[in-house]
Amino acid sequence: MKRGFTIVELLVVVLIIGLVGTLAAIAVNSARSKQRDASRLSNVRQVQSALENYFNQSNAYPSEESLPLGDSTESLCLGSGGFAASCSGDDNVFLRVVVGTLDKGLDGAVACGTPSRNAFCYSSLEDGSAYAVGFELENALPQVGLVAGANCATPEGMKAGSCE
Repeated sequence: MKRGFTIVELLVVVLIIGLVGTLAAIAVNSARSKQRDASRLSNVRQVQSALENYFNQSNAYPSEESLPLGDSTESLCLGSGGFAASCSGDDNVFLRVVVGTLDKGLDGAVACGTPSRNAFCYSSLEDGSAYAVGFELENALPQVGLVAGANCATPEGMKAGSCE
């Protein structure tokens, strides 16, 4: 004897499939958010490395204030003259492409430039003997002491909170 499914049984199956689909979507979005943060951290570390190379040659960091890094009109590369829109003709290039922040998922906790926008915000400090790069993360990374929101990279490393 064949028995068909009741409406209640079909609804339960549909609900279970819907729940599994929702949980999968949440997991994928969380993974994407963490991947964007990993890219942001990698880009900030790359900038830090290039700034150290610049400092070793010039005995100072580039003199800029609230500069949005990766801006095609003013800070797309880092050469011997500091941040510039282009390093063509520069014999000593430390970072040919300065990558800007991935702004998807950010709340605008770190913004600079005119007009103001989400960015990696670079400022020279103490007459060029230090710098600060403000950056934002979507997720906290307690294992390295960073928080969701504003963080700061300096020659000493990275710390939670806004650059001062």
